[in-house]
Amino acid sequence: MMLIKEEISELEIELVRNRSVLITSRVFKPLKVFQLKKETACQVVFSNYGGGFVEGDKVQLNILCGVDTKTIFSTQANTRVYKSVAGLTTSQHIKGKIGERALTVFLGDPLVPQKDSIFEQKIEWHIQKDSVLMYVDWFEAGRILNNERFEFHSYFTEFKVLQDNIPLVWDRFKIEPSNTNINSPGAFLNHSSYLNIFLVGNENLQTIKTLEAHLRFLASKFFQEEKPLQLNEVELLGAVVKINESVFLVRCSARNNETLHAFVKELSIVLEDKNLLGFNPLGRKF
Repeated sequence: MMLIKEEISELEIELVRNRSVLITSRVFKPLKVFQLKKETACQVVFSNYGGGFVEGDKVQLNILCGVDTKTIFSTQANTRVYKSVAGLTTSQHIKGKIGERALTVFLGDPLVPQKDSIFEQKIEWHIQKDSVLMYVDWFEAGRILNNERFEFHSYFTEFKVLQDNIPLVWDRFKIEPSNTNINSPGAFLNHSSYLNIFLVGNENLQTIKTLEAHLRFLASKFFQEEKPLQLNEVELLGAVVKINESVFLVRCSARNNETLHAFVKELSIVLEDKNLLGFNPLGRKF
């Protein structure tokens, strides 16, 4: 029997003359990667051939963010997952390592599973005791403007962060709309999008303190303190919680992505702080 060799993409960012630089980029289809030139931090933009994942696409990616680096990973546009005709799963598996005193931010556009699609995603990051990770997990349940809502077959995502091989975060979400009462108040009600922000790192680090303060401010601005009598009138629901000394979490959901776009836009402006990235990574989009 002939064995098919797995094609694993690799990205490596290192500090070179006080600039974080993408020094290794070994990428296989359907993944495409661009580096945008910045003064100090490194911005890596993910894209793909054909504007999305087609049935059976498999992405495997290893990322290394070296000591003292500052890196932002973003996407060119929404990541669409197209329909599965033969019942094949589209998958994306990412493993990342963050070096000492490094800051890594993942701030991508929504992942959009379209009608009849099957998608599986596993993300795993390994951090050091003095490194920082901010990861934004953004989902939209189909082509909402085309009246397509929760018409995919299956969606599964797993997000893990470990330090010294000890899990700090282990978050799982799976939904099969045909087996779920989507409009239940215990599910999505009339909402179609969600956004999770995981801020991971030692609470005593100045970077963590700065980002947590900004996230709390944005939450107070966007999340309603007083709910209307009818829950289905709420455009945006959200909450912030400090899980422990290493994890701060923001969760929110909305009718559509319009409100969440406003939240993400202001979050990207926060990153202009010279002690963070020093620029707005989404400035060209908004």
